[in-house]
Amino acid sequence: SSAPVIDMTPLRDPEAIAARDKLWLETVYQADEPQLTFRAGLTGVVLGSVLGASNLYIGLKIGWSFGMSITASVLAFAIFSSMRALFPSMKPFSMLENNTSQTAASAAAYMSSAGLVSSIPAMTMLRNEGMPMPELSAGALMLWLLALSALGVVVAIPLKRNMINAEQLRFPSGTVCAETIRTMHAAGASSIKKARSLVYGGLFAAVMKFLFDCKLSVLKKLPEMIAVPGKIRGHAMAAWSIGLNTSILLYAAGAIMGMKVATSLVVGALFNYTVLGPWLLDHGVLRVASEEIASKPELWKAFAASAAVDHAIPVKSAEMLHVVLRSKWSVWPGTAMMVSASLVTFAFRWRTVARAFSGIGALFTGKKTKDPLESVEVPSSWFAIGLVVFGAACVYMQTAWFGVPILEGIVSVFAAFVLSVVAARATGETDVTPIGAMGKITQLLFGVLVPGNAAANLMTATVTAGAASHSADLLTEVKTGYLLGGSPRKQFWAQMLGVGVGALTVVPAYMVIAKPEKLGKELAAPAAVAWASVAKLLKDGWQNLPQMALYAIGVGVAIGVLIALCDELLPAKLKRFVPSATGLGIAMVIDANDSLAMFAGALIADALYRYRKQIADNYIVSVSSGLIAGEGLMGLGVIVLRMLHWLPEE
Repeated sequence: SSAPVIDMTPLRDPEAIAARDKLWLETVYQADEPQLTFRAGLTGVVLGSVLGASNLYIGLKIGWSFGMSITASVLAFAIFSSMRALFPSMKPFSMLENNTSQTAASAAAYMSSAGLVSSIPAMTMLRNEGMPMPELSAGALMLWLLALSALGVVVAIPLKRNMINAEQLRFPSGTVCAETIRTMHAAGASSIKKARSLVYGGLFAAVMKFLFDCKLSVLKKLPEMIAVPGKIRGHAMAAWSIGLNTSILLYAAGAIMGMKVATSLVVGALFNYTVLGPWLLDHGVLRVASEEIASKPELWKAFAASAAVDHAIPVKSAEMLHVVLRSKWSVWPGTAMMVSASLVTFAFRWRTVARAFSGIGALFTGKKTKDPLESVEVPSSWFAIGLVVFGAACVYMQTAWFGVPILEGIVSVFAAFVLSVVAARATGETDVTPIGAMGKITQLLFGVLVPGNAAANLMTATVTAGAASHSADLLTEVKTGYLLGGSPRKQFWAQMLGVGVGALTVVPAYMVIAKPEKLGKELAAPAAVAWASVAKLLKDGWQNLPQMALYAIGVGVAIGVLIALCDELLPAKLKRFVPSATGLGIAMVIDANDSLAMFAGALIADALYRYRKQIADNYIVSVSSGLIAGEGLMGLGVIVLRMLHWLPEE
């Protein structure tokens, strides 16, 4: 059936928002349709366990995680369509059951973002370097992930009314997922084609990943990035990460991202790696040692000391210029830009935020604000209770396991709310949750509060970053439910179900994949490398920030504020020319070839939407989702095959 028409204009006035909420309840909400059923929950956690392992591998390879909601919804539909063909008397799988299934699956699939691709392997890397670091058992790691992920779910409660009901942020994956579910359940034959295209896309990506990873036949000499010819400041384009990425999943991610954000990504990447990086090299912030200096330990030691050791690069390793630039320098202005833009935009809607929290005050005053959605929204009391319970658990674990003082542990829990605002806005605009980058800001804060304790620095930042990732994920799924007419309260429980099962299933996969000797080598774990580098950098306090980093943070804050103000104050016809602060910021914390690949994917998708709209509507989302899932699962499969000695080691 066609979607009910609801005005999606961002609103600030509480009365106007309440009127639209009432209209949604009367015309969109599906009170009688099955939603949180046993079969929907079971399907979700099973799919989430498999997709969670895929996401974990992807994160350890390239430092990114992907929402798996669309993939899960198509697979769930395909499963129940096949079962109904075998058992015609089976009750049809409803749209809201499908939404519940993908909500639980996405929560489980996102578990890797709660530290398993960043702080946890970073501790292992630092331990490999001889630093004293705690080592968690599988059981302790499950409890840790469960506590901070559940904290993120409850932190999202007061944000939902602002970002979805009031601002109507798009949340690209959530919006596309709703359209996908509605289309599948409206037309059976078309839906089966979409499901098949997802499977075919997954198989293609899996085969290509197998061939690339095993270096078979003609692919033996094909690198992960095909560099373009030319040089900048005497260094090959590859040194600045300018080239064509051979990872299919990045092109697929770009295809569902949209042109505005993808264009901001490519603009930010080109500025960072072709203008800013060379300028820093010219001014001695980045320095490349001569071959003679690099080959003699005593000369290298003196050179490194004079050049700020983290930015001195041996000439033979000059191809790593881009890694040093993004992980140790441009991460700071890029993150500052995203944080400042998100907070300014959030501040423009302070009345809505106050309204969201008014229910908490009612717990103590006995007064209640009239709310048309009171029967379906998650009660504010759940936020208060969850914050106390899961916040206290996080504080206790930080103190007992990582030596974090109680006060700093409490600060980390409250900082989770601020990071959740940023993460949710980034996800709402770009479909990318830049948790690793924003975690650097928190690491900076705790580098001041808990100097000299690298483990404390990592894990306090993980509380805020991990909680923020699940806040953003929950809001993505709730956006889908909002468009389909689902109950936010029931989705909350589906998210909690996925978090619980995800902690139990993804941790064993981590124990298999993330062998200490593989990290930083076969598994590049770029996010973990960045987290470990910052922890070492800040162990003695903020004064060890890279040269000119404080100035860059100030510039990043100013640009983020300016972009946010333009988005809020300019007339609608001019807003389309305003870049995405999130896209620009993300481009400064990932390699240029990653941004170029996503831009290329978005460009191809845009061309299809313009000239072959029916094909684009039918297949871009499903094929892209299959490509992402297929490459991730095969990456995990190759590791298992090598562990069994059925494939040779690299």
